[in-house]
Amino acid sequence: MSVNILSEPTNETLSSKQAIWQQIDDFALDALYDELNLENKPGLVCPSSNGSHSDMNHDTFIASITSLRGYFATLSEFGYENRAFVDLKNKGIYQEIKMRQATNNVNTHKGAIFNLGFASAAIGKCLQQNQSLTTQNICAQIVNSWQYDLTHHLERKADSHGQQMYKKYGVTGAIEMVSNGFQIIQNTALPCFYDTFYRTQDFEKAAMQTLMILISALSDTNLVWRGGIKDLMNAQMMAKQFLQAGGVYQSNWRQAVSTVNQYFIHCNLSPGGSADLLAVTIFFYKVENEFNNPV
Repeated sequence: MSVNILSEPTNETLSSKQAIWQQIDDFALDALYDELNLENKPGLVCPSSNGSHSDMNHDTFIASITSLRGYFATLSEFGYENRAFVDLKNKGIYQEIKMRQATNNVNTHKGAIFNLGFASAAIGKCLQQNQSLTTQNICAQIVNSWQYDLTHHLERKADSHGQQMYKKYGVTGAIEMVSNGFQIIQNTALPCFYDTFYRTQDFEKAAMQTLMILISALSDTNLVWRGGIKDLMNAQMMAKQFLQAGGVYQSNWRQAVSTVNQYFIHCNLSPGGSADLLAVTIFFYKVENEFNNPV
């Protein structure tokens, strides 16, 4: 599929644009469904378990994802139109209100609204400049277009989990991750996903291997909030041990993941930041493979 969008304001061009916005929206929602439906994720909600959560379940997440439909298309269009940073921010705030209405005020996808929102807007920027939709180009657009605004013009609520963890432990969160162009995804998570999927031809294995790499490497503020620095280090160590033992290439890899999952649930740990980044990784994978491979 070609990503070259002509600038002439014809009906055909408008239809082409709208089709791409819709496709970006579908990819974002599909990535969130893929992350949600990955079974046995340590401490996280999946179809068969609430993980370490008492206030949300699989149905809560389905309602949340449903409420997001159309948002990522809008953000991609905003990026294409070079809309002001405040427009993107306000749309995200409005979308979070819609999400909380759908989930009875449970925060299921605030991270996705932020992470995938700016990724979608950056895709619009790439299309406007006729750049190929590679993860590198998309992330460069985020840095070049919004790094300053994200760093200086985004309200950081003092009572938020992220800000409390930054003040107490110096652990940075989603704002820094996005403003720096998802470095851990570019350098670690997406290469892992590609490599594992190429070697196994198994989406589940690729997703789980990538999640465990993210848990092993990310200073996940959700883990720190629930358990503190010691529990973060323990979680990272368990993920590293799983990977060092062979990861999903072990014959008993599901049992090995289950052991980690049981520990996380026992300690009330949930690597929500890693789950958010897994969804972004899957999104980038979908975008790259749809738009950069000849039909």
